[in-house]
Amino acid sequence: MQDEFNNSANEPAPVQPQPEPPVKVAPAAQPPWVTQAPKRPSGGRRILMGILGAIFLISLLTNLYLLILVKAQMGKTFSTGVVREGSNNQVVALYDVEGVIDSEAADRFEEFSRNVLNDWDVKAVLIRVESPGGSVTASDRIHQLISELKTQGKKVVVSMGGVAASGGYYISAPADEIMAEPTTITGSIGVIMGWLVLEGTLDKIGMEAVVIKSSHADAWKDEISSFQTPDERQRVHLQQILDKIQDRFEHIVKEGRAGKLRTKNVRYAKRIGEGEDAKTIQLTETEPLNGKVYMADEAKNLGLVDSIGYLPEAIDRVAELASLENPKVVRYTARRGLFFKLMESEGKLGFGLNAKEIEELQTPKIMMIWKAQ
Repeated sequence: MQDEFNNSANEPAPVQPQPEPPVKVAPAAQPPWVTQAPKRPSGGRRILMGILGAIFLISLLTNLYLLILVKAQMGKTFSTGVVREGSNNQVVALYDVEGVIDSEAADRFEEFSRNVLNDWDVKAVLIRVESPGGSVTASDRIHQLISELKTQGKKVVVSMGGVAASGGYYISAPADEIMAEPTTITGSIGVIMGWLVLEGTLDKIGMEAVVIKSSHADAWKDEISSFQTPDERQRVHLQQILDKIQDRFEHIVKEGRAGKLRTKNVRYAKRIGEGEDAKTIQLTETEPLNGKVYMADEAKNLGLVDSIGYLPEAIDRVAELASLENPKVVRYTARRGLFFKLMESEGKLGFGLNAKEIEELQTPKIMMIWKAQ
């Protein structure tokens, strides 16, 4: 028994069968038209997507609003405001000409004149002038437009503000009547041209100006140059141009103030030359066609203006001239479009000049303007 027990103890333990590894089965291929359901975004991602969506929606609504605003302004060049209530068929159109008269000012006035020229409810026009003058061509355009208003039967009165000089007077001359305030500066019936000459200055800073002209234009192409003073022949030519424009200015004043202008000749002494060669000569000038400015009372004595008073008095006077019993005074104000305002500062340089202003500084101008030189 003992031996059997020992033999059984020495026999190896029976081998347990190992489980077979599981057979891997490839997932069934999905048809191409079946897509996996997207994973649901986490809470933080949902918040971010919501913010971005809100920004997009706000941007879209803002652009739609701006588009509607711009379309609403299209075709509406002027806004109007009632200064004095009255009959709708007895309108006095009030328009302000302010600042330097340039091409933009002339364009705006042309739009204004189109607005009122064919409006039969507008019986008279009151122009408020607060300007030292400006461009010859722009002043002449406005003068012509005012003359056309008169030709179409509109009574025109000018109410002068603090300054209505040179080109500011040029545009006032054709009015039926001119009223100045007691402190108005007017007159300055003259033409001027000026520019800076850097000759000599460039040498001091080590710079040289290079100017090349075509052969046939050699004598005249740079008669107005920032790099050299004009020679005698060029000065004579420029003087002839200024004198011709002066003649037109004087004609405009005499024509507009026919029967009212009172001129007078004034003799004065002028010293010319220097040192032993200096001499005094006697000259004569004609007031008020001599470029001089005048206060309102003297301007009235010379026939440059008809009366002295403020804007309310000018309104009463234009209504009287147009025989309006119950005038409605409407002020026309030029709109400055939304895009114009947004683009106004485009191209600005660091020191406050844009490309247009630099070009204007380099372009010679003949001006009807009263200012310090």
